[in-house]
Amino acid sequence: NESENIIDTLENVTKALVPLPVRHEILVIDDGSTDTTAALVTSNLNRFPAVRLLGNERNMGFGWSYRRGVDAASLDHIVMVHGDNAWGHETLRNFFSRVGEADVIVGYTRNMWGTRTKTRTLISKAYTLAVNLITRRRLKYYNGLQIHTAPVLKSLRIQSSGYGFQSEVLVKSLRRTKTVIEVPMDLIEREKGESKAFRLKNIVDVCRTLKVLCAVELGRDA
Repeated sequence: NESENIIDTLENVTKALVPLPVRHEILVIDDGSTDTTAALVTSNLNRFPAVRLLGNERNMGFGWSYRRGVDAASLDHIVMVHGDNAWGHETLRNFFSRVGEADVIVGYTRNMWGTRTKTRTLISKAYTLAVNLITRRRLKYYNGLQIHTAPVLKSLRIQSSGYGFQSEVLVKSLRRTKTVIEVPMDLIEREKGESKAFRLKNIVDVCRTLKVLCAVELGRDA
């Protein structure tokens, strides 16, 4: 349900990629939207020739849709960009330009206190601290954009289906790779539509993800 943001998102992603010497494809996963998201993408395919639309028959969740995109991806690296137009083309271009510099490239929000509400920032910081304590790492963010090599990403068994999946993906990927770099990104807070981050099912899934990460660090999962 990102009809108010999807075209702007595609424009920013496309503007970011055009000047870069990067072969690319853009997969749009429509997770059972009840608005005109899918119709808008379909009617604008002539503007975005690199785009391919994949639709779920019903709402399957953030993590499930991510795994579908990973399975469908055909090139060497994979990155998921949210459909809420949170990133301008300049910050995306800087991020995409780092592809190949490390096994995993992690984006984090620069000046989160100035671009998000205090409540959301506190929750995000607390979650990052919790994951760092579990994994004994010092990453700045676990729920941002991440560029992974396709073979590693396709080999991961991801249990989380909601908003916790990104940290599970990152932690498991880092256990199978050697190098990582963190890249600051300038967030544009959502102006249109409704954020779905703080729904009860997502909070429950995040708690489940923390349990999964504990199991990973104890060697009970991979």
